[in-house]
Amino acid sequence: MSENKILVVLNKHVQNNFWLYIVSLLCICTGIVLGMYSVRYMGSFEKTDLLSYIKNFNTAINSGNISYKSIFLETLKSNIPILLAMWFLGLTMIGIPIILIIDIIKGFTIGFTISFMVNGMGTKGILFSLLGVLPQNIIYIPCFILASVIAMDFSMAILKDKTNRQWTSNIWIRVTSYSLSFLLVSVVMFIGFFTETYLSPNMVKLIAASIGSIII
Repeated sequence: MSENKILVVLNKHVQNNFWLYIVSLLCICTGIVLGMYSVRYMGSFEKTDLLSYIKNFNTAINSGNISYKSIFLETLKSNIPILLAMWFLGLTMIGIPIILIIDIIKGFTIGFTISFMVNGMGTKGILFSLLGVLPQNIIYIPCFILASVIAMDFSMAILKDKTNRQWTSNIWIRVTSYSLSFLLVSVVMFIGFFTETYLSPNMVKLIAASIGSIII
């Protein structure tokens, strides 16, 4: 019964904010495309530096020297501040444009990473992307889209009802509900954190052991 209620609430939320979902998705897709094209204009020095970093990562995986703690902390540093920024921006009346810019930047990061690996390592770069980048982003991207829409919806509600006394009297209840929504998104994202920390490196290690080094 509770699962049906959750589905009903989610379905209503999507229907009420359909265009916000479309806009957020388009921003992320735009960022991915920009990230892919930006690799073409990188200098040889930057490409060599980044390839060296990937080679060191690959060597650490192959040697078994994987610091799961460091990877986990990096995933937290890379994602939690973004969620907190979206949460804060949703509490303002001018946060929507910045939220959309964050979506573009997030998409840019994903597009750049995948394009760089494919451009620098060829076919093996595709395999590296599928194993090391895609699994966690299957979780991250929907979570960031959901967080973006929740924040934009709340920001628009503030803008529409800023003169409404009822809104003012219930502000703390609505802010609490809004914050709990972000907390739930964070909980789901922890699945992505553990995927990026434990699953992706070991998948890369397993394939590398089977076909040799991922790096050419």
